[in-house]
Amino acid sequence: MRRFSVVLILSVVAYIVVTFFITLWRSPFNLTTLIASAYEDGLVVGRNPGKAAEWYLSAAEKGDRLAQFKLGLIEYYGRGVEVDRPKGLQLISESAEHGNPDAQYFMGVSSIAGLEIPRDFTQAATWFRKAAEQGHAKSQRQLASLYYKGSGVEADPRQAFNWASKAAAQGDNEALTLLGNLYLFGHGVSADPQQAVKLLTQAATAGDSQASGMLGAAYFNGVGTGIPKDLPAALHWYTRAAEQGDAKAQFVLGNLYSSGTDVPVNYPLANRWLLQAALQGHAVSLVTLAVHLDNGQGFEKNKRKACGLLRVALKQTLPDNIAGPMRVELEKEEKTLSPEQLTEVLAMEKLYSSPAGLRELQGDLTSEQIAKPAEPTG
Repeated sequence: MRRFSVVLILSVVAYIVVTFFITLWRSPFNLTTLIASAYEDGLVVGRNPGKAAEWYLSAAEKGDRLAQFKLGLIEYYGRGVEVDRPKGLQLISESAEHGNPDAQYFMGVSSIAGLEIPRDFTQAATWFRKAAEQGHAKSQRQLASLYYKGSGVEADPRQAFNWASKAAAQGDNEALTLLGNLYLFGHGVSADPQQAVKLLTQAATAGDSQASGMLGAAYFNGVGTGIPKDLPAALHWYTRAAEQGDAKAQFVLGNLYSSGTDVPVNYPLANRWLLQAALQGHAVSLVTLAVHLDNGQGFEKNKRKACGLLRVALKQTLPDNIAGPMRVELEKEEKTLSPEQLTEVLAMEKLYSSPAGLRELQGDLTSEQIAKPAEPTG
């Protein structure tokens, strides 16, 4: 029996070795690049970014464009070497010029973000197109988005639909969301709310928060005769988006649970979501929290804290129909305060101007039971 075990082990080892060499033989990448990747990812050998850089450099000097791109990333982000963004970007740019789609995508994103190079949407579109025509899914989605917004290219919903379809067919979740949006509003394709919801549900289930938010809006408002209003489903998808950090969804939930128009009022739950949105810079959420503090809605009533928070909100960009009345109201309220109380307002303004200080509002939430959001129907 022991002899058979030894034979089995040797056979397995031989199989692994043979499979490994067949993989190397069939791989489109040269051996030097594969060794570099092994060091970079910690496969077979220990993870060692510095060693990976040495092997990538050796391969890049022999004309391997993937190795050149990988080396560029190592230099750009300082993985195992000193950060050298100009050198890294130069290597990535050269790889992109020679046709590497991953490098072209990186250059497109850099052109939009203005990282180390001037912000240029037209140049971004050029890079994305080069990669998209090679089947690069993320570049196809980015190109679709540029056509949809008319950034760097002339707005063209049909081109947006074309490229989004290609990316979505490769499983790109954000492309599915964009495609769902195009079907929902009939941009570049005939409007089809049911197909839109199908695509958005697929993207949302895979984790795309924007798709979840769009589903929340679609079910909350209803879309034609195909998608009737469904409040439990709307709350479910809005909550899913909010839990994934979508500030708009967090604000919507805060508004829904405090207005009492469509769901029972629950100020503590409303304030919880409004605070999460406010921490992401959502100015209207700050205003709403200030009003709730002033009225004692889900908070212990505190006019000084409310005024301090409203001061912070008014320093941010707000719609004119909100900013104007709030400035008038703040001035009116502060006229009723004593000099000592105004000093406290200034202290609260300073405190709430930082995320850490703003989080202290969590301690002011009342202990009222927070209701669970409704489950979706169907």
